[in-house]
Amino acid sequence: MERFVTEAVIIQLHPLPGKYTELTVLVKKMVEAARGFPECQQAETLLAPDRDEISVFQRWTCAEAFSEYLIWRSRQEDLKLAFALSSKEPDLRSFTLHDPG
Repeated sequence: MERFVTEAVIIQLHPLPGKYTELTVLVKKMVEAARGFPECQQAETLLAPDRDEISVFQRWTCAEAFSEYLIWRSRQEDLKLAFALSSKEPDLRSFTLHDPG
């Protein structure tokens, strides 16, 4: 029996002081664009305004699909703006998910 494998990605962003709302609006637009990218299975914005935390959760059909998305995203102006609104580079972690079935 073949197991279903996907790639899960968690990205944590670090807004500059006073830029939480502006970065949140931008990240929500970027997440919406990710949802329309080929092989994106899920993309969600995770917010904790009381802690000034913004994270993104994504699921992709495979690591290669996420890599293709990153190449595309790196060429978009909104990524440069996201970096400008951040106090440091985002923390990015990826995991391979295995369906136990």
